[in-house]
Amino acid sequence: MGKNIKRTLQSILFILIIIAFIYIGTKDFKPKVEVDNEKFDQDYPLVDKKNVFVYANANEVYTTLKNGSGIIFMAFPSNIWSGYYAKILNDAASEVGVDKVLYYDFYEDRKLKNATYQSIVVKLNSFLPVLDELNQDIYAPTLIVVKNGKIISFDNETSITSGNISPENYWNDLTMGLKKQNLKLMLQDYLGVKENE
Repeated sequence: MGKNIKRTLQSILFILIIIAFIYIGTKDFKPKVEVDNEKFDQDYPLVDKKNVFVYANANEVYTTLKNGSGIIFMAFPSNIWSGYYAKILNDAASEVGVDKVLYYDFYEDRKLKNATYQSIVVKLNSFLPVLDELNQDIYAPTLIVVKNGKIISFDNETSITSGNISPENYWNDLTMGLKKQNLKLMLQDYLGVKENE
């Protein structure tokens, strides 16, 4: 009887080991990667989870500017103007059928004077403001629309604001409506859609 109990316990243990191997073999141990639009929603609470933003790094942005096509939104979450601009841009893009806007958070690259970031600045030199120290840099928020390596639209309206106006006061119904209409025209131009279509 002792041998039967021992064999039964060994069989049960063997079955449990097989079940454990099957479980471990089918378990996905990869960390959950956040979907870009969900991460963007966390970084920019004014924008819904259903948004058009796809995270891009400096190399992807430079490549697009050099010989690609795309819509590039350059900003960073700690810039309070960026969230308002992102909301208006997302609404405009959704309305005209744009499903992807590259989002480049350039804050760290600018701070570290990253070489690829500096190449982007050089590429955009004719569009960037020259400040008192005769320096050129990218400021948030900035929108660039590129087609076949040619910049067809550039907007940095609120990247350098003067006075003590806050984004809450600046972006009223009228200014938001005008900006959204302007962005829609820029995006339609990128898509090759005529206004009357």
